[in-house]
Amino acid sequence: MADFARYLPLSQRPRSDERGVTTDRRELTATMLHAVAEALRAAGETGWTAAAEDGSTVNRTVARLVSGFDRRPSRRAIDTARRALGIDDRNDDPIESLTGAADAAAALEVRAALITERPQPTGIVELDDAVVAAILIGDALGSLISIPPVASGSVALRRAAAAPTPIRAVISGHSLHATDAAWTIGHGPVLVGTAHELIRFLAGIGSQAPRAPHDGELDRPGAPG
Repeated sequence: MADFARYLPLSQRPRSDERGVTTDRRELTATMLHAVAEALRAAGETGWTAAAEDGSTVNRTVARLVSGFDRRPSRRAIDTARRALGIDDRNDDPIESLTGAADAAAALEVRAALITERPQPTGIVELDDAVVAAILIGDALGSLISIPPVASGSVALRRAAAAPTPIRAVISGHSLHATDAAWTIGHGPVLVGTAHELIRFLAGIGSQAPRAPHDGELDRPGAPG
């Protein structure tokens, strides 16, 4: 078992009645798809081909997100392994199926509705897809897309537990605290960053690692005690 998998729930809050806790991520995933759709509409067609520093573009990231929910579990595992190894063939994406930002936003809204209405639960993998895509698209558009703390914390925990060796070397023996989302995962001396910054690092997007907290930074409400 990976170190981070031993430390649940996400925060260090006192134990309470958690009978209502669920692993069904339908609502959170739909929320993220709606948020991405809103960002696309706000950016308009001029943002459709915008690119982030890592080279990812809005159109390709959205195309992957729209098509990704139809992937078989085996395909998801292969795609995850390829990303972890830095193998990223951007020519695989069905961009031709989306005509622009407005069309993509509508497609995401349809996906959100289907996810909400379908009988089977949505697990962490689909939520992970939506959250990471939101970060990439927000980076390309130069505007952060809001991520609910439960969503960002869940994805960070999943990513930390399965992190490749270079990332694991940085976070091993530490806990990670999101300064703007009031969650902490792991155990040990604290490393901090915003929720977006921590997920970027854990997902291998860029090279900005979590850092030691500044004086007084952990005295804020929601910081680990």
